[in-house]
Amino acid sequence: MMHPKIYLLLFALVAFQVQAQDYSQGLKSPANPHAVFPVKHSFNTGDTLRVVTWNVEHLVDSIDDPYVNNRMENAAEVKAEKMQLLALGLASMNADVVVFEEAESANAVQALRDAYFPNLGYQYITDARSRNWYQNVVIMSKLPLGEITSYGNVHTPVAFTEDGQEKLQSQDYINTRMWSCEVLVNEAYFLNITGLHLKAGPKDRDKAMRLGQIRFLKSALEKQVRANKKAKLLVLGDLNSFSDSEEISTLLNLGSKKVRLFDPLPNDVFTHPADEPSRRLDYILYNKNLAQDIIPNSCRVAPLFSPQEMRVISDHLPLQIDIMVK
Repeated sequence: MMHPKIYLLLFALVAFQVQAQDYSQGLKSPANPHAVFPVKHSFNTGDTLRVVTWNVEHLVDSIDDPYVNNRMENAAEVKAEKMQLLALGLASMNADVVVFEEAESANAVQALRDAYFPNLGYQYITDARSRNWYQNVVIMSKLPLGEITSYGNVHTPVAFTEDGQEKLQSQDYINTRMWSCEVLVNEAYFLNITGLHLKAGPKDRDKAMRLGQIRFLKSALEKQVRANKKAKLLVLGDLNSFSDSEEISTLLNLGSKKVRLFDPLPNDVFTHPADEPSRRLDYILYNKNLAQDIIPNSCRVAPLFSPQEMRVISDHLPLQIDIMVK
């Protein structure tokens, strides 16, 4: 007769094997065969996927982060009118993925979601935030998120001329506002979304800082396509650059064919300021691998409310784009 302890051991082994088998037969991530979709995930975007980018101007909660010393965060109050309009705007756009610029953190966005738009389905929220600054880039998604790569520890060059002197500096303090994140659409389809909020300002040093960020970013995108030659790249955010600038030209054209980016919007589309748009600072760009999936003429400024109401939400207008899931 089998000893009871041996029986229990065999039972546990069989149970483990069944559990392992069930795990291996789960819905695998298209980005990594050793990762899976969440067991309880049920949302299906269907044949199309909508992505939105929106600089939401000082989107903070009412909790003071002791590690962030800034008056806009230290004594921040949640503006109810702003949040109510933002919630209505998000419901109207019905995006599957939203990337916010100038959001305090994933924690703050999650708390505001729970308070103002808990039923819109944005279950997955993450960031790669700064440890001491309140303006970060946060991704909010109805679809599971995979690996996120932060560029916040990278020092990028700042080469510029000031008072007739050539200067070379470096910076890493705003590179936290650059990251790349996998968005898992279904078992066969995923995107590499890169969220950006580049350095603001018209000075030569500001431009040099943006160019340093952009040149590094293009090298990071090259690594993505070397790892996966079919990588579908979507690069979006507040680039603080005009469409005819050296920065945008560099971002579009630098590098191999796989990382050259396309801008679907004409030069007369403006996103800032929200109540009287006169310039474009915000972009949604994509590479050749993704271009075939872009629904024609779907990239646009989202028409939501009156100019005055849009300005209550932010000084920027949102951009959206639709993608055919193949």
